Amino acid sequence: MLSKQRYVVVAFLVTGLLASMTLARGFEWLSIYLGIEDPAIFGIRQLPLTALFSYGISAAGIVFCLKNEAIAHWASEVVEELSKVVWPTREETGQATVVVVVTVIICSVFLGLFDAIWLWLTDRLLGIG
Repeated sequence: MLSKQRYVVVAFLVTGLLASMTLARGFEWLSIYLGIEDPAIFGIRQLPLTALFSYGISAAGIVFCLKNEAIAHWASEVVEELSKVVWPTREETGQATVVVVVTVIICSVFLGLFDAIWLWLTDRLLGIG
């Protein structure tokens, strides 16, 4: 398997796992709402039929996505584009953080002064204080 192809497979597996957990809770809620008994599989209370059903749906979705040429090709292109991303160095991150903090301080001072002037002006116009 190609090294970048494994990222596609892992992404589909993680997405399928999240989908199965979401579906399991949704089916569990639906069975409670409709008042339907949700039998436990093999007597295991933590493995109800709705959970097994959701795992099956998710597994089918994963297989479908891996076998579908258009989806697999699109996912491979996404991985290829993400491999071109250049992350900032620790120094660049530090510099950007300083710029953000200084900008926030300047904007806070400006807005504070503007608010104080506006309050003073409004008090004078309304004859308060």
